[in-house]
Amino acid sequence: MTEADPSARNGAPGAASSAARSAARERQSHVRHDLRSPLAVMYPLLSLLLGETAGELTPKQREYLETMERNVERLEGLLVSAMESGWMDFSAAPAEPSAVSLHQVAEEAIVLALRDGSGDLEIRVSGDAPPALADREDVRLVVGALLRNAATHGRAGGIVEILLGAGAGGTAMLAVSDDGPGIPGTELERAGEFGFRGASALEARTPGLGIGLWVCRRLAERNGGRLDIGPAAAGGLAVTITLPAAAGSPA
Repeated sequence: MTEADPSARNGAPGAASSAARSAARERQSHVRHDLRSPLAVMYPLLSLLLGETAGELTPKQREYLETMERNVERLEGLLVSAMESGWMDFSAAPAEPSAVSLHQVAEEAIVLALRDGSGDLEIRVSGDAPPALADREDVRLVVGALLRNAATHGRAGGIVEILLGAGAGGTAMLAVSDDGPGIPGTELERAGEFGFRGASALEARTPGLGIGLWVCRRLAERNGGRLDIGPAAAGGLAVTITLPAAAGSPA
């Protein structure tokens, strides 16, 4: 995918029309559908063949079909990972900065995270941050991705902390930390690189493309902010997004 110049996305608020955004989102929806449609055909056919509905299988035929089934499942996992990372949405529409409540976005992300299978986690929110000047959809994608990352790599039944605050130089901050195994210091500096997956994730065969934190970093940067990755106080990973505060917010 060819990435547009991020500076072209940081125009004045309201420069990009809502019609353009809606059209871009609709195109992305079609792409998602078209990518997953073949899998909806392949799964039942493989199931029928493995169930010997079309005739008895030789041991070698079964071996080949089971290999196909495993790879179809892996392909679906990779597609889901790409969709959930926000990679496809990243270039779907130009940014539209406005005053965004980080606390409100965090609460909405928690509801979605618990609904989508992170119910064994305890997610806590503390602190307060001034409204950020950013694209609300970009912020939603980042916070959602960070919660999914914590749920995937954190300790089962563990605690995820969302800390809000005001940073230096008129900025708003949101940090997500977990109490999982974290990332070794030797790998931390590469954690936000495109496609990077740590040794523990590879060993555990954790699903994913290694692009989630990269997408989060680029979304932060296109809104004039940054993403910092480091060890959490509880021993896991802490990821902090810092964004410009909206005009009129306390310094």
